Amino acid sequence: MEYVMKATVKNISCLWFGADTPIRSYKIKLNPDLWATCQRVNREFIPPSGARALSQYRKSDMTLFAKTVQQQFTQGK
Repeated sequence: MEYVMKATVKNISCLWFGADTPIRSYKIKLNPDLWATCQRVNREFIPPSGARALSQYRKSDMTLFAKTVQQQFTQGK
């Protein structure tokens, strides 16, 4: 059974910022387009807080990142 995720802010945030687990790896494998969009946005994204590492991102940074990914993902379809 495949698990194609909806491109919601919460799903994108959990996929990108979540702990590296087998379930997360499986979701990445089943959603390569969404993962590629996350990687592409990550290269250009500058968080408003100025954090340099993902571990330093504030919740608002994570939400803005996920919204940016969601916007680019839906435009690409």
